[in-house]
Amino acid sequence: MALSVLCILMSTLFYKVNALTCYQCIPETSTKCTETKVECPVGQCGTMKTTSYTGNQKLADMVMKNCSVARQCGTASVNFGITQIVINNQCCGTNLCNNNQSEPEPPKSIPNGMDCYTCSGEDCSSTLPCANDEDHCIKATVNTDGQTLIMKGCATMSFCRGDLSTQIGQSSSSSVDLNCCEGHLCNSAQTVTQSRWFQLGLLMYAIIQMSF
Repeated sequence: MALSVLCILMSTLFYKVNALTCYQCIPETSTKCTETKVECPVGQCGTMKTTSYTGNQKLADMVMKNCSVARQCGTASVNFGITQIVINNQCCGTNLCNNNQSEPEPPKSIPNGMDCYTCSGEDCSSTLPCANDEDHCIKATVNTDGQTLIMKGCATMSFCRGDLSTQIGQSSSSSVDLNCCEGHLCNSAQTVTQSRWFQLGLLMYAIIQMSF
């Protein structure tokens, strides 16, 4: 019994010694936020920049700071043709090391030879060249007030990994479902019904909300 108690106490001390303190900064209603200090029992500190594009024009940048696990460190992206989102999370492993980190920049887009189907209005027969680490095709479905929006394009494995549809669903009042597949043009050229443009903004907001 005494040995068990000793082991528990040693484990507690080990936890406290190895806990990392990081700056946390998560925007809620704007792209700016106030930094606070948080204790991270596992993982690293991260500075994440989310950049959204409409066509070739940058739409917005959002910078966040928080604890990050290893799989969240690096770059993830999704490209629907008419809109693209690039998430770049720079990590470090010492106390408060994400204080003065320079904001990570999205990588230069270089086609990788793979194509996926994308939608333009009701027509989803067009193809989109994937870039960098985008090795999956994606289909995103948003349901709001009886309206359905389907978007298709390219995505990285890091974006597709995990139950993202559940996370996104919890961040908005709409039902959002993401499905990824591996292989050239694997996301089908099926025609979809046309929906309202405001749902495009809703989808982009939901994807950004799930980043951390």
